[in-house]
Amino acid sequence: MKGRPLRHTRSLAGRWVALVLPLYRLIAVLLITVFCVCRLIVACLIKGWTPQRVSHHASCWASVLVRHLNIDVTVNGTVPENGVMIVANHRSYLDIVVILSQVQAAFLAKQELRSWPVFGYAAMKGNTVFVDRSSRTSRETSRHELLKRLQQGICVVVFPEGTTSEGPGLLDFHKGVFHLAAQQGVHTVPAAVCYENREAAWIGDDTFVPHFLRIFRNRRLNADLTFGPVFSEQPADILREDCHRTIHDALLRRESMEAA
Repeated sequence: MKGRPLRHTRSLAGRWVALVLPLYRLIAVLLITVFCVCRLIVACLIKGWTPQRVSHHASCWASVLVRHLNIDVTVNGTVPENGVMIVANHRSYLDIVVILSQVQAAFLAKQELRSWPVFGYAAMKGNTVFVDRSSRTSRETSRHELLKRLQQGICVVVFPEGTTSEGPGLLDFHKGVFHLAAQQGVHTVPAAVCYENREAAWIGDDTFVPHFLRIFRNRRLNADLTFGPVFSEQPADILREDCHRTIHDALLRRESMEAA
């Protein structure tokens, strides 16, 4: 009989933690983001704006978030050098944080991100390239902006699926960025991102805040990031196929291990 009140107390404490912990983390993420943007602005005012400085601060922001959110990132393969294009599958908004915590880079993102409170402004200051995929002019402009960043010596990250997917596996790739890489001789590295908790995938009509609160009521999130080989001097179609196959195989291996 004495054990029942103790078990009941522990149960209440567990439910309280599950309620408060994700809310605390969300507030902290917002405050950390605001602080890091302010620090970047001050640094640029004092030392001058450079894409390298921006990508460095963005990577520091992501590293802080990874620690704060207790995301355990396992990295496989060789982390790419500066000035390459990284093409990755897309599971969640968390992919940006996971990749950016390991690589100093600029991202290609949907136009809609620009209007997000706090994060949209942070993305603009973080040298993000925005694209409206329904507009041919916007797609062409975004490819020009990606090339400019590559020529400045920083990595760019693109999600050629064009949207998130739950997996297993991945969706077909859009062609545009592979034509850019083939025409301009850009070195390209495929990257596979997956999570032990399949619910980390942000898909369908799920909105940001409920998804965040649901995922981060857990104390830890395990993420796996696998970098493939460097591809260069290939026709666009072959480059797209090679990147797709490399990422598909990496996801198959990792997701099979997690399911076992």
